[in-house]
Amino acid sequence: MRLLTETELTGRTDAELAILFQWAAESLATTRPSTPERRAAIASLQNITRTQARRQRQSVTPGL
Repeated sequence: MRLLTETELTGRTDAELAILFQWAAESLATTRPSTPERRAAIASLQNITRTQARRQRQSVTPGL
């Protein structure tokens, strides 16, 4: 799998991020340890998670 960057993920919808997360998780499950593909899958999952978390923080109204 190729690495999904945070810049690339910023323009995606929440639904697209969920699909990409599933795809990266499935890719991780099928990769061999210590391979570039496995590192890309792990990094992609981290980037997707950070993008989702950033959106949640931005959508929270301060003071509530």
